[in-house]
Amino acid sequence: MADKDKKKRVGPVTFMRQVRAEGNKVTWTTRAETIQATIFVVIMSVLIALFLFLADTAINWVVRLITGL
Repeated sequence: MADKDKKKRVGPVTFMRQVRAEGNKVTWTTRAETIQATIFVVIMSVLIALFLFLADTAINWVVRLITGL
């Protein structure tokens, strides 16, 4: 059973060839797609931060109303 679990070893040259072959298969995003995704992430981060701020403020107001502080 231990023999089946062992993986075949490859040399460093073969490994580098395999890495290069896999790297060539990768589909990279264009500059425009990267900029668009970055803008989307920034906008969503600001919206989530605003939502959390408003929710925290509302909860704080309710707790103060209940406790009378």
